[in-house]
Amino acid sequence: MQDLGLKEVAYSVLERDAESTRRVFESLVLRQKELQVIANSPANNVKLMDRAQVPGAPFTPNRRRDWGAAILAGLMLPLGLVVVLEHLDDTLKTPDDISRRLGLPLLGLVPAVRGACDPVISGSAPHDYGEAFRSLRTSLVVARGDAATRIVALTSTQPFEGKTTSACNLAMVLALGAALVLLIDADMRRPNLHTLVALTNSGGLSDLLTGQIRARDAIQRTEDPNLFMLTAGQAPPNRSELLSSDRMRSLLKSLKSSRFDWVIIDTPPVRVATDAMILAQMGAAVIFVIGAEMTRAGHARRAVEMLQASGHACVIGAVLNLVPSTATGTATRGTTATADPLRVLRTD
Repeated sequence: MQDLGLKEVAYSVLERDAESTRRVFESLVLRQKELQVIANSPANNVKLMDRAQVPGAPFTPNRRRDWGAAILAGLMLPLGLVVVLEHLDDTLKTPDDISRRLGLPLLGLVPAVRGACDPVISGSAPHDYGEAFRSLRTSLVVARGDAATRIVALTSTQPFEGKTTSACNLAMVLALGAALVLLIDADMRRPNLHTLVALTNSGGLSDLLTGQIRARDAIQRTEDPNLFMLTAGQAPPNRSELLSSDRMRSLLKSLKSSRFDWVIIDTPPVRVATDAMILAQMGAAVIFVIGAEMTRAGHARRAVEMLQASGHACVIGAVLNLVPSTATGTATRGTTATADPLRVLRTD
């Protein structure tokens, strides 16, 4: 019985080995049959869609496409930059800008003179430059009517727009037209008017307003017998107070009844001082000088509003100064169809 038990255990081990060996054999036989079926099968799931072709040219770089894109970008980028700069640039350039953005009539266009810092018509200024101021004279005469003595002050938004040169040349063309003209330099911060007419600045407006000199001694003669000048005089510390004093009011009142036909006053820019507003409140008509492509529309609009804020200022119009010669003809032709008669006055 003990031997039988041992043999039963050995039998069980052998039986398990035989069972595992039989399972391995059956799986191998099954895999062999599957491989035989696949090997004997004539069908295949691989299909030939297109035959490969050798390219005749490289895919990249494509020179024709690259050149076309470069030319297109070279044309579009500058045009886009010009449009953007034109949109961002809000400076006053044309007569339409004056009327549309400032609401002022245009009295004249003054071209820029190449190579001249302060051109005057009594010197070697070009003929077109002198004709521009003669046209301005005609517009001014029409705008101011037939008053006995017409007092006109010239101002601007900011410095270096040519208001001093414009005041000097306007006084000269008025004197050439047989009118008796007094030119006053009221810009006591940067007096420069006396240098344009080759006079001294030893005694002038500031000395007259402080009582140091009489009017007959302060007014100087120029080379033109019809043109007289009152220089700025010594630079005082209280410039605005002198211009707003009773002496200045009395001086303008006496000039209105004097023998002068015109009194042209050069005043500081509006953004620098309030002198132009003070003179405008005393009855002086104001001409606004604007440098082409120099003055931003918002700044000029605020300057005009400051002049008109008191309700007494009379801004009769604007002068577009320093206009490029290539744009002068185009700008002038563009204003002939407007309703403002002052814009079509080209000659006397």
